[in-house]
Amino acid sequence: MAYFDKVPDILYLKYKKNKYDGSFITIKNIFSRIKIIDNVIPSITILEDYTLTDKERPDTISFDFYDDPGYDWVIMMINNIKNLYEDWPMEKYALEQYINSKYSEPNAIHHWVTLPQYNDEGRIILPGDKQVQESFRFITNEGNTLSKSLSIGAVSNYEYEVSKNDKKREILVLKPEFLSEFIEITKRELNFTPSTEYISNNLRISID
Repeated sequence: MAYFDKVPDILYLKYKKNKYDGSFITIKNIFSRIKIIDNVIPSITILEDYTLTDKERPDTISFDFYDDPGYDWVIMMINNIKNLYEDWPMEKYALEQYINSKYSEPNAIHHWVTLPQYNDEGRIILPGDKQVQESFRFITNEGNTLSKSLSIGAVSNYEYEVSKNDKKREILVLKPEFLSEFIEITKRELNFTPSTEYISNNLRISID
C-alpha cells in the first residue's frame, strides 16, 4: 500500500501565462501533512526502538515488520523523514566517499568536547561530549583549573560525520499490531475539511 494512495487530491490550474486560459488537472496534494505525535501516535508504547544496519531501507524494514514493503511510508512518517538522502543514514562506503569529498583533511579537528568530570563520591559533575571552545578549562570545586588534556578532547571531521550518521540509525518502528489502526487514523487526518476550496473530503481546488 503506497503512501500516496492516502494523500488527498487537488485540482491544480495548469496554465502558461494567463491563468484564465488554462485547464485543471488532478494531482496529489504532496504538501498535506498531519501532526503525527498529537493525532496519530497517542502513546509511545505503540513504538519500539530499532537500530539500522547498512543496506537497510524503509521498504526492507517495512517487509521485516509488516511482511509488505509497501508500508515504507509508515516508517518514514513515524520518523519524520522528509528526504531519504539527508535523513536516512548512509552506508559505510557512501559515508567514506562523502567525508572525503567534503573535507580536504578528514582527520583535522572539527570541534572540541568536554571530558566527563566526577566528584569525590564518583558522581558526574560535568557530562562528557558537550561541545565547547578550545579555550575551555574545567575548574574543580577546590578552585583548581585542570589542564587542556584533562578538560577537553578533540573530535575530528571524520568522527563528527560518523557520529552524526550513526544517530540517524536510531529509529522508531510502529509495532505491527497497531498498523491497521494507524492507517485508518492517517487516512482520516489527511482528508480535507470543508472550505471555499472544498469539493470532497479528498479533493480540493487550487488556482494559485
